[in-house]
Amino acid sequence: MCAHRYGNLRRKDRDTTAVKLFDCLAAGILFVLSIVDCLLVPRTYTGRIWILGTGLALLFTAMLNVLRIRNSGGVKGLKLFCITANVTMLVFVIALIASIGKVRTLQHWQIPLVGALLLAETVFSLGKGN
Repeated sequence: MCAHRYGNLRRKDRDTTAVKLFDCLAAGILFVLSIVDCLLVPRTYTGRIWILGTGLALLFTAMLNVLRIRNSGGVKGLKLFCITANVTMLVFVIALIASIGKVRTLQHWQIPLVGALLLAETVFSLGKGN
């Protein structure tokens, strides 16, 4: 009976580890994509400061998520800041998709990818263990 109980705990730990790994992976990919986005801002485009600002906002959101993962429960208010940043950027991506349309969104694969990563990070931020 004890072995059965410990077996369930091991499986639960494995599930928690997998979720935490996916959380780290999503935050890391978001971090790298935001840096690449900042580096690839066209120099000749007149509105380049807005593109750079969006990349920086994504970078700060990714950094908040990395802090949340590393300091789960240790920093007061960090979870709320992560939820706010994730939801705000997710709404921004949804508004971007709505404004440019389905065809242009599908031509730029990074937009749905960033949206999916932000949705995942929002769900992870809302979780109990974070």
